Amino acid sequence: MIKPGKFHGNVVPLATPFTPEGKLDVAAAERIIHRLVDNQIGVFVLGTTGEAASIHGSLRTQLVETAVRTASGRVPVFAGVGDNCADDAIAAANSYLRQGVDAVVAHLPGYYQLEPAEMQAYFELLADATCGPLLLYNIPQTTGMSVPVDVVDRLSTRGNVIGFKDSENAPGRVEGVAARLAGRPDFSLFMGVARHSVKALRLGFDGLVPSSGNLAPELWRDLYTAARAGDWTRAEALQVQLDDVARVFQRDRSLAQSLAALKVAMESRGLCGSTVLPPLRPLDEAARTTIRRELQALGLS
Repeated sequence: MIKPGKFHGNVVPLATPFTPEGKLDVAAAERIIHRLVDNQIGVFVLGTTGEAASIHGSLRTQLVETAVRTASGRVPVFAGVGDNCADDAIAAANSYLRQGVDAVVAHLPGYYQLEPAEMQAYFELLADATCGPLLLYNIPQTTGMSVPVDVVDRLSTRGNVIGFKDSENAPGRVEGVAARLAGRPDFSLFMGVARHSVKALRLGFDGLVPSSGNLAPELWRDLYTAARAGDWTRAEALQVQLDDVARVFQRDRSLAQSLAALKVAMESRGLCGSTVLPPLRPLDEAARTTIRRELQALGLS
């Protein structure tokens, strides 16, 4: 398979909006996606921020359809296919590609601890059975494993493995990934740790996947534009500003708690409701009040 053109820029991991009954809030999803498109930002559905592991298969399909239809080819649409069952991941990947996503994104299954050779074999299985572009995704926070750069390097030569999203926050990781994988004409590098965004772009990463893009897409648009223009002073200033936005929903919280807090922040901006799916739990009123107050102080209420 010949690789498609290189992807770059911001691709926001969509926080999936639900009704109080736990169904997909299609109107809210359309509203959030239109806002991303208006800021020239791609859409990544069924990622960690989107509570993908908690969503029923029929709702996943409905969300992919909504994203593809709403984006309407104006920005890239990626869909996550992480699953503990390889056959289910492959079936989802091919289904979403037939629905029209530009690429699918796969992380390791998280039940068994895998050695590097087993990681490589798993991704090779997915790549061989997937009928379109595949991005690899490293997220030790949920899988409990780090995909070695050597493994990604070997997989990057396969025809439909077109990129890598790295959400690992270990010291030296950004530099190590960039040294081995940046600058290739047919392989896209995406940074999944938002506070490392400017550093990653300086080192040659092609794009960013910031969860706070659900709240402030215009600031992420401006940061990427400044970086592309070489205006690193402006980019660094925006990084500081966006770190403050992220702290509103991430500070002193686990990953699960931060996703519930992000929903509260989005509700305060009129984007969607605050419903999260089990095992996530909604925040109490005191936490909600604090989030609303902090957003107001940042001018984002």
